[in-house]
Amino acid sequence: MRRIFIVTSILCWIFTNPWTLGAFCQTVEKDYFPTPNTKIGATPDAKKQGEKKPTIRYLITNDTKETLAGNLCFEEVTATMGFQYIAIPRGQLLNKNGFSRWWHNAGVKFMLTLKNGPFWKSKVNRKFKECRFGSGDYVG
Repeated sequence: MRRIFIVTSILCWIFTNPWTLGAFCQTVEKDYFPTPNTKIGATPDAKKQGEKKPTIRYLITNDTKETLAGNLCFEEVTATMGFQYIAIPRGQLLNKNGFSRWWHNAGVKFMLTLKNGPFWKSKVNRKFKECRFGSGDYVG
């Protein structure tokens, strides 16, 4: 009787122990294919997973001359390069004096040089001529 009790206790311990339970249980199919880069239990980061919105920087001008304001072709070209021309008359908030405007534009042009290369201005001028000729926008 004592042997039956000992054997039964050992079997109960084996089948209820979490370390040995995996050896006798059926394996569960996972709904993903694990790779060396898979991190189980990882939570997605919304900032890294979402669509990246392009950063648009503004070059301040006093008037709309040489900016083709309202021309969709040229606005798309400048938006893909990461900037947009904005006309602010003198004396307004971002254009109080010439030095502050120059300093702001210098920072924007430096960032554009890092993003688009040192010849970004010649690319813009070429696209300016193409968009102006294609739309017939010779005024302004």
